[in-house]
Amino acid sequence: MARCPYEKLEDIEDVLEKIRALPLIKESKPGIFYYKSQGFLHFHLKDDRRWADVRDTDRWGSEMDLPFKAKKSEKNSFFDEVKRRYNTLNNP
Repeated sequence: MARCPYEKLEDIEDVLEKIRALPLIKESKPGIFYYKSQGFLHFHLKDDRRWADVRDTDRWGSEMDLPFKAKKSEKNSFFDEVKRRYNTLNNP
């Protein structure tokens, strides 16, 4: 499955900034994040659907949809789940 081009993530730049601020998270390429040296989060796009694969403990968790023109509440819920999954890596 192809990754989402970065220009299709511009509407969620505020969320990406929060992810970038998490300790031990590095952005190897725009919109592709690693926890230490392990893949942590990246986005996909197919037709009009955008979703993220986000690691949850030692495996990839269930896909997380983040629609275009997402409401603030949707962005906050998305980030809250990303942070929850991040915490499972940081505190196993």
